[in-house]
Amino acid sequence: MKILSSLEIKAIVDELQVFVDARVDKIYQPDNSEIILTVHKTGVGRKHIRIVPGVGLYVAKKKRMSPNIIINFCRFLRKRIGGNRIRKIIQKDFERIVEIHFEGKENKFIMVCEFFSKGNVILCDENFTIISALQVQLWKDRKIKARVEYQYPPSRPINFNDFEEFALYIEKSDKKDIVRKLATLNLGGMFAEEVCFRANVDKNKEDADARDLKKLFVKLNEVLSEKISANIVKDEAVPFEMKSLGEGEKYESFSEALDVYYVPFIDDLDEGEDVERLTKVDKQKIILEEQGKQLVEFEKELVEGRKIGDWIYENYVLIQELFDLYKEKKYKEIFEKGYVIKDQKIEIKDV
Repeated sequence: MKILSSLEIKAIVDELQVFVDARVDKIYQPDNSEIILTVHKTGVGRKHIRIVPGVGLYVAKKKRMSPNIIINFCRFLRKRIGGNRIRKIIQKDFERIVEIHFEGKENKFIMVCEFFSKGNVILCDENFTIISALQVQLWKDRKIKARVEYQYPPSRPINFNDFEEFALYIEKSDKKDIVRKLATLNLGGMFAEEVCFRANVDKNKEDADARDLKKLFVKLNEVLSEKISANIVKDEAVPFEMKSLGEGEKYESFSEALDVYYVPFIDDLDEGEDVERLTKVDKQKIILEEQGKQLVEFEKELVEGRKIGDWIYENYVLIQELFDLYKEKKYKEIFEKGYVIKDQKIEIKDV
């Protein structure tokens, strides 16, 4: 199944601008693999924005059937952003990350949709503090969990308008051939091959000379600036005509092409609204699955809490000394001990 590249996400985000100021009518979660925002805007109508973490997003004509027992994350989203207006839809730095900004009567929220790796959907407040997430994810240098600040993964700071930087990036790439080197620019293999085809450079070439690089740079920017002219060619939905693939069947929008492409991969398309469809066993499975996830998150927080508690017990004298210095406003002495004051708090990173 197709996983959208950064270039394809850019095309979708461009199309989604029509939904700025649309109201969120309903939120669905068929299972833990996707979220559906049903939005309405005068002159546009009622549409389903299908968000599949780790895969992509687009406007779907039909949604999947939803269980009549609302999954916890879906219930949470309905409570926070149901009825809110969409104020911004942006792609983060040409990465596979989309931010949807919502505004209600009293609060503002940001939904961060990640389409790289396993993907995720994260709801933050207007300051990017995480409120809840579809999946709790913990790495050494990055945490997706409630009450911590959302941190973007490391990005590739590539200025596509600067030939010298482009040439240096290609030169330093550890990939073997030129098409793989181009693909790492968040393009993906299909569009990297398209750039090579348009530049008339052998995609398997390992050492591209200056002349080849200049042609590739020109065609790269050409591909990045292509206007949307969606079609399906050789069973592949693409946002514009792919000269390397030939002419395909045209569609009014890239979302429409993706909707046609993804239908064979979707089970249980819903023709109407939610109805009673689950057996008692199905309901219990959903409840147990949700409880299991909550238990795992609680156990992780418990381990972390014990670790912090043990550190405080072992360093009680130091903590008391720092606290006394802080009360006496002896900030210089705190700094000399190797600690800093941030937001009127002593910052300790030893835990």
